[in-house]
Amino acid sequence: MSDSSVPMVVNNYMSASRADDNDFKDLVEEVFDEYIANEIPIRLIHISKDGQGLNFKLVDRTFVKEHFKSVPDKIYREFRNERLVDREGRIREQVKATLKYAIFSHRWLFSEPSYQDMSTKPMKVWAELEPKWKKLQEFCRKAKDDHDCEFAWSDTCCIDKTRSAELDESIRSMFRWYRNSHVCIAHLSETANLAALERQQKGEKGDGAKVDVWFTRGWTLQELLAPSQIKFYGMDWKPLVPLDHSKSDRVNDTIMRKISKITHIPLKDLKSFKPGTNRVPEKMLWASKRRTTRIEDIAYSLIGIFDVSLMIAYGEGNRAFFRLMEEIMKRYDKWDMFLWSGQCSHYNAALPYAPRCYPVGYRETPVKRRHEVGNEEEWNTASCEIGDRLFALTNHGLRIKVLCLSVDLQHTRDESHDSRYLTFRHAEFSHDVVVRHIGAKREPHTTWAIAVLDYWVNGSGKGFIDRAREDPFTAFLLSMDKLHASPDARWKKEMTEEVIKIRPADHYANTLVQLYL
Repeated sequence: MSDSSVPMVVNNYMSASRADDNDFKDLVEEVFDEYIANEIPIRLIHISKDGQGLNFKLVDRTFVKEHFKSVPDKIYREFRNERLVDREGRIREQVKATLKYAIFSHRWLFSEPSYQDMSTKPMKVWAELEPKWKKLQEFCRKAKDDHDCEFAWSDTCCIDKTRSAELDESIRSMFRWYRNSHVCIAHLSETANLAALERQQKGEKGDGAKVDVWFTRGWTLQELLAPSQIKFYGMDWKPLVPLDHSKSDRVNDTIMRKISKITHIPLKDLKSFKPGTNRVPEKMLWASKRRTTRIEDIAYSLIGIFDVSLMIAYGEGNRAFFRLMEEIMKRYDKWDMFLWSGQCSHYNAALPYAPRCYPVGYRETPVKRRHEVGNEEEWNTASCEIGDRLFALTNHGLRIKVLCLSVDLQHTRDESHDSRYLTFRHAEFSHDVVVRHIGAKREPHTTWAIAVLDYWVNGSGKGFIDRAREDPFTAFLLSMDKLHASPDARWKKEMTEEVIKIRPADHYANTLVQLYL
């Protein structure tokens, strides 16, 4: 290479280096802009202090972007000389750590500050004169003083609920907003201290205090699970666990174990929850004792927990929960989706009316590998499919394959006009099956069947049940009025007070029946 070619090589290298540098700078700006536009709430409360106390004002994403306008350049200078494997991910982490905000979790009171009460200019509120502001004022004070957050979000006043598009986006984004927060400040308005929480934990067994209302509301379930950091404050706004012990109660075993006992949520989920369409009965159980003012919110408050998308349509009533189940079914293929009892959906008899229909105490059984099995039951579970994994909702109803056993009705004992005890017998059952049937009384000539859901599937595609299994099998109760049946008559799923459980007398196998329920 001649000497004259050296400057050209150097210039080319410098040009390429400068281009890479500019690309990295542009990437930082893009990630910063995208994060503000998509990952933080539409509006935030900006908190400031002066000699007279606390001030706050409502700001939008444009204000946040301007407030933090120097951040992209700082991130660029910090990372420009580093070799990053996941550059975009590292940049996003840094943006999130810098654009921190506190988020509020609480039980709504009769009177709360609304969006219309807020101002876009710094406002000072004298909570002593206007009591409805006291809770918001305390929240903002804790966000600023305890957690060093100058931005905060509360669902009472940061959403313009008169704008349907904004309300829709807020509800569908809420899980993400709680997850992206620096800290969630949870106010337990009926809990004085950690000892009171201990009494609530025991209270479910009849030996303690009433459970704080915060644990009974629908929306606070995702507010408990979504944030990476959460801090609990009692009725007097003192932290239940001192701040010098931990800034976040997520890592504190003492309080998390108490909350686990109250909510039935496993400790591992309280410490690190991953949303998704898995463990459906278990997650529904977490929501089963919670209530919402609007019936639609029973479904909308679970969108983030199951990580599904649902259009918001207040006024649709319980159809919202049916639509939630539809969305879950598109991505969930386990039989335990149908492990429920009680009132059915108005829109499909094979689906439940609400989360409260799922039973207490159910846990998904882990499947062992074949070389780890120790008995026949574990071998069957490791070697065979369990139940139908191709079920789907169609325009003919729920399509599902079951192991169907016709049963004889042995005895009826009426309890009321809409409930009665029915006793069924089948040669393959170890004993008679007694169920509490709810709903309209069926005609004497009705034909009955038990449809087993969690059967094993053998190599020839037949379903089978076996007494080797320790736990009973789960089933639907089916009926058909053959006397007045139309040419396209089919089985109907009946409502029962409890989940039907059966134990086989021995081994029973048969061809699976495809139903439309």
